[in-house]
Amino acid sequence: MKLFRKLAAAALAGVMALSLLTGCALGDAAKENAMLKALQTVGDLYQVKVSESDSLSKKASGIFKAFKNEKGKAWDIDELRKTEGSSDISTSVTYKETDYRVIVLKMPQNAKDSTKWGYPADAILYSYSLNRCIEKDEDGNDTLKVGFDVMNDTKLTDTQEKAEDYMVVFAKCLDSGTGSGSRT
Repeated sequence: MKLFRKLAAAALAGVMALSLLTGCALGDAAKENAMLKALQTVGDLYQVKVSESDSLSKKASGIFKAFKNEKGKAWDIDELRKTEGSSDISTSVTYKETDYRVIVLKMPQNAKDSTKWGYPADAILYSYSLNRCIEKDEDGNDTLKVGFDVMNDTKLTDTQEKAEDYMVVFAKCLDSGTGSGSRT
């Protein structure tokens, strides 16, 4: 019976350790899904179909590094409200010879709730429309493909005192000469 208890305790400890390791990843996915849902809701209002591009999302860490090199601004949601929706809040970055528009937001409380992302989603869509990131599909409908990532415990600059959590949203810009561009 003692051997069974020891094995059960060891198994329980293993399960708890595994759940701790996957907990952050699951939480980040919920935050990303909340942002995507908010963007899709706002997109529906403007007749823009918004979707996540897995191939874009895989480039997130490199694009975020390029954003930091450009000394881009991370927006606080309350600060963003003061722009009254009339400002371009994106930063232009080049990653592997491709131009992207990147928006970095400080993580709000309850980031898993898509209603917390409503105002930022509107500002993001506005910025991406200004910067020609919205394209037409084969049926003539407006579409926007974005990449996402959550950067936890990150400093944007060496002088930043405390690391914070950020939501990174980015889109590839259309080719300026042709009015079209492939999104990969």
